[in-house]
Amino acid sequence: MLLQPRQEHFGLDISDRSLKAVQFKPTLAGKLELVALSAKELEAGVINEGEIKQAEPLVRAITELITKPTLGKFTTSYAVVSLPESKSFIKVIDIPPMSEEEIPQAVKWEAEHHIPIPIDETYWDWQQVAQATAANARLPILLGVVPRAIVDSYNAVLSQARLVPIAMEIEAVAIGRSLLPPNPNPEEAIMIIDIGATQTSLVVADHGTIQFTVSLPISGRKITETIATTLNLNEGQAEKAKIVCGLDPKKCHGAMGQILYQVMDELIRRIGEAMVFYREHFPNGHKLNQIILCGGGANFKFIDQHLADKLSLTVRRGNPWYNVEPSPAPLKPNELISYTTAIGLALRNVSLNNNHD
Repeated sequence: MLLQPRQEHFGLDISDRSLKAVQFKPTLAGKLELVALSAKELEAGVINEGEIKQAEPLVRAITELITKPTLGKFTTSYAVVSLPESKSFIKVIDIPPMSEEEIPQAVKWEAEHHIPIPIDETYWDWQQVAQATAANARLPILLGVVPRAIVDSYNAVLSQARLVPIAMEIEAVAIGRSLLPPNPNPEEAIMIIDIGATQTSLVVADHGTIQFTVSLPISGRKITETIATTLNLNEGQAEKAKIVCGLDPKKCHGAMGQILYQVMDELIRRIGEAMVFYREHFPNGHKLNQIILCGGGANFKFIDQHLADKLSLTVRRGNPWYNVEPSPAPLKPNELISYTTAIGLALRNVSLNNNHD
């Protein structure tokens, strides 16, 4: 969240094992038109837990991503880029009432009590997310913090790829922009669960903004590897079996369920812990009634139904095209869901007439 993009730009999602890019342009009819869309897998070890380990192959991969898109043609070198969730800190904090001039220093002082590294070793940004509800009430502030070393390494790679990062966003912010309605129910908290290739992120949204995030060591790739090892399949076969059979007891002789239930039990336990944390540490928070699933790892059968039954909550797969409709989607829902972050990045500072009020 460094600069406000004012010109044509695309969203660039950089994760440990893949790259995604999406570009839109507004039409005179108040809709969004897809300009380009692209995806590319990364070799293991190029990025590890959000840290760039091999810059040269990453530069090559980004260059190929943009010059050889899956659909359309990218028309700009300006990008809104994701920062790794596992290396970022985002949380709503509160400070005493004060003048606007005093807020930045107060936020910096308060941030030092919430982050594990010295504030001077980070890039940080903030925004006031709501007005105080009563006289002398504390001011709610959305705080985002990323280590300087991480941001600088991403900037260096983007420069070598001849791209200009006009904004950098913590991944949870882009995911929320993609999946959440512009006017959410003000009396409800929502949890987004992003099951990625190398980790799972839990994001709690309430009061119209992200409240906090948690990174979990649960990943779509580990699930696939476990299936491959247990059932003696190659990775491609295991990935297909995971998606087709999932938790359906009638498919694959129920063998898939035995593997996936172990992962689901751990995920359910972590979700429960996050819900308790939110209830105990956010006294003004609303009840969490809904979970939205996204990420390529959420693409297996009956995961939504299983979580709903175990947690007694509404659980649904996210639609990253929700805030782009009524423009036609370029891919099937199960393919589009892995572009959630890139779509959210591409939507930054893009205004359109949306019917989802």
